[in-house]
Amino acid sequence: MTAKGQGQKRKAKAVMFELGVRPGERQINTSGVIPEMTTARAVLIGLMRRYLKGLLDPFVTLLEAHKLMYFMQVAGEPLDLRYKKGLYGPYAENLRHLLNEVEGYFTSGYADGGDEPDKPLELAPSAIEDADAFLKRSADTRERFDRVADLIEGFESDFGLELLSTVHWVVDKEQPRTFDEVATRVYAWDNRKKRFSLRQLRIAVEVLSQKGWIDDAGITDDAHPALSSAH
Repeated sequence: MTAKGQGQKRKAKAVMFELGVRPGERQINTSGVIPEMTTARAVLIGLMRRYLKGLLDPFVTLLEAHKLMYFMQVAGEPLDLRYKKGLYGPYAENLRHLLNEVEGYFTSGYADGGDEPDKPLELAPSAIEDADAFLKRSADTRERFDRVADLIEGFESDFGLELLSTVHWVVDKEQPRTFDEVATRVYAWDNRKKRFSLRQLRIAVEVLSQKGWIDDAGITDDAHPALSSAH
């Protein structure tokens, strides 16, 4: 059972377009010099494209972009993103610099640079071709793409990626010794995390462990009665 299976489906969102521009035809910035394709830019575009293949929506939310780049960096891609604990899970403030650089050229939707988590980001078709050509040069990056794609299968939603990345951060950074400690630390993160049930937390731990993203050998399965009865 995945995060989607818990009834937390990706929510439909209203997307505002420029007057006279139909959905899917958002205007792309054609003024100035088109930014050079770099590894970080190609990785962002490639992750967004790979993620969208499993969805009906034409966009990735800002929250999802943060989590995709988080797992790509954890997989070993040197992105120099400074992640810290945020309201919606691991958050890298300096990702906004990358998003600003590509806005209007390779992507659209970031606009004023605000950090609303459900802000929709779309890809320019030409950016996909350029990123694919750039990424073909690196077998290591393609392997990391495959690892991330495999990990998030079944978690393709704001809810699912927040769950997965939050649990990964807690286990990796805080090194809890029992599943109780995992749950306690997730719930102590902020009130928002209390929407994750114990069952969902356990699924996240199992998936992360089975797919080689965490070492849960030291996490015992002691069940705290208060936690168990609360969720």
